[in-house]
Amino acid sequence: MKTRIIQDRPEAEPAAAAGGELDASRRGDTWILRGAVATAVIGYVILGVLHPFEIEVGDETSLYLALHVVQPFLILLVAFSIWLLVKDLPGRAAQIARVAILPYAIAYSMLDAIAGIALGQAIREANGMSAADAAVVQRALDGSDPDVIGITVWVAAGLTWLVAAVAAAVAVKQVGGLGPTLLMVVGAAVFAVGHPFPPGPIGIALFGFGVAWLELMRERAPAPETQPVLVP
Repeated sequence: MKTRIIQDRPEAEPAAAAGGELDASRRGDTWILRGAVATAVIGYVILGVLHPFEIEVGDETSLYLALHVVQPFLILLVAFSIWLLVKDLPGRAAQIARVAILPYAIAYSMLDAIAGIALGQAIREANGMSAADAAVVQRALDGSDPDVIGITVWVAAGLTWLVAAVAAAVAVKQVGGLGPTLLMVVGAAVFAVGHPFPPGPIGIALFGFGVAWLELMRERAPAPETQPVLVP
């Protein structure tokens, strides 16, 4: 039986159609990724700028509580963005990023609930008390004993974010090169310090610029050439 190379024939149309569907699916994932990253970055920049550095009894709590009610949605959006970044990538770094996404989402949501909503609600209740009772609440909040649970959750949130984000940055190096990876790593490290201003907005912005650079590199990458179809 002889084999001949056909460059252009109707029989190749099913394969071409399948390739077109795959390209359309990838383009859809690309735009979902870009939208998710842009929304998360802009949302976290706004949240970080508005976020009070600290809050005490007597301070207004409405904004503080609102920010920490919104933040879990941003946390999930960031986790979803990291998953899309490494979804189809091979390698150990991509695998680590995929595994670390869930611990990051859990730990950072716990930080938000404990350090954010719980603290804001406690101060809100204290603001409705008498001056003497409110002073007791403030002294309790200023207690000299370290908040072991709060510190543990804060460290866990920062570490899980750092592992997931840095692993994703290393994983995409095979796609975008060293530049986007370095920018994403620096941004991830700065954001790990905390989400209020200044580290929060600066860190997440750098990470977002790294992803934007990566997407630009993908756009400029040459399209793979169509291979000839072998038919019997």
